[in-house]
Amino acid sequence: MTISQTSLKKLNSKKTYQKLLIFTFIFFGTYSALGQTSACDCLTVLDDASSLIQHSKSYKVQIKKEDREQEFQQWKDKIVLQIKKDSLRSFFCAGYLQKYIAFINDRHNQIYKIPETVAEHIPTYQKPIDTTKLKDKISGIYYAGRDQIFVKKETDSLWYGITLKSASEGWEKGTIRLKIQKTKEGHLELFEFYPNGVLSYQNNITINDGRIRRTFWNKANRYFFQINHEQNFNYKSVNKNFDYIGIKTLSRTRNLMKEAEAFYEKNLKNLRKENLIVDLRNNGGGATKQAAPLLKWLKKNKHIKQVFVLINFQTASAAELTALQLKKDRRTIIAGENSRGMLAYGYGNQSFSAKTKCPEFSVNFSTKHKNSKLNQYEKKGITPELYLQNTSNWINQILEFNEKNQL
Repeated sequence: MTISQTSLKKLNSKKTYQKLLIFTFIFFGTYSALGQTSACDCLTVLDDASSLIQHSKSYKVQIKKEDREQEFQQWKDKIVLQIKKDSLRSFFCAGYLQKYIAFINDRHNQIYKIPETVAEHIPTYQKPIDTTKLKDKISGIYYAGRDQIFVKKETDSLWYGITLKSASEGWEKGTIRLKIQKTKEGHLELFEFYPNGVLSYQNNITINDGRIRRTFWNKANRYFFQINHEQNFNYKSVNKNFDYIGIKTLSRTRNLMKEAEAFYEKNLKNLRKENLIVDLRNNGGGATKQAAPLLKWLKKNKHIKQVFVLINFQTASAAELTALQLKKDRRTIIAGENSRGMLAYGYGNQSFSAKTKCPEFSVNFSTKHKNSKLNQYEKKGITPELYLQNTSNWINQILEFNEKNQL
């Protein structure tokens, strides 16, 4: 099985690409900025967030129970200084708020701002841009679908991702799509605007093999880590030795549960080959109950000798829990890249949602600690046993791996 041209076109389409990136949230002297008005100062919102976060279960478990209130306050003081030093703080405010709550190891905790008009909420880079001058390995042209940026080094600890081309409305040439900062500890952190203007913060990112990990941005304009399932549930015979099941979502709506039941009833009896690939890439979760028939069937299936579970940076929540359930079977090999890391705490109907005193900022905080054994995966994600590279189709890489290990 290979990624078809149709799938790549879908990735490059404005609508599909925006939907993929929005997933996370359904979640200076020589510079000038586009005009922006805000009802609240960023420091005011930070104060409000520091009160609201106390409603989260993870605050009670990691801060209150561990008597770390003073340490958390000191972290807030550091964020305050960083906000004050940033002349673009009004644009990157949501990122600093997310950085503040990231002190707590719970990816389900979210603070975000959905702008009404993208162009009014993004900064513009004013210096000349020379894409031929690369100061380090991080600098260069990166792609994400039909969007193209130039990552330019400003200082030894700061890079800007400047828009060159974009299929998304509001992203004119020269607008700042992302910034990368190096912390005092030497780690890299990312502030990234999604096509709809929502800002996302990630700490401890890595940039290697020409890709900003945990994002779509890469220098080669390749997306082998990506998958666009045509249907919610997909079955395919890859070859005489491999079957394939792709699960797009684990959402537990009545219609999807019925669709899942019908799919398994029709296809599970066909799983009689030695190897099975279960593709959970881009599966944002839902309820593990939806995958229960598959898990139950695999326990009884003696024909299958090996199960490969595919995960990527968009595999999250219940999809991660499903991968761990599959991993309990000694025949299973987790393959791909680290998953998202959203599984130790509850969400959905196990969350607290509210507007801040500044109504343009919203919060969602978890209210249930699922299992302390899952803490090791939170934010880090599930680490695959078989890392797959962004150099060729991931299905083909699994086939090649299996062939080599059969010799």
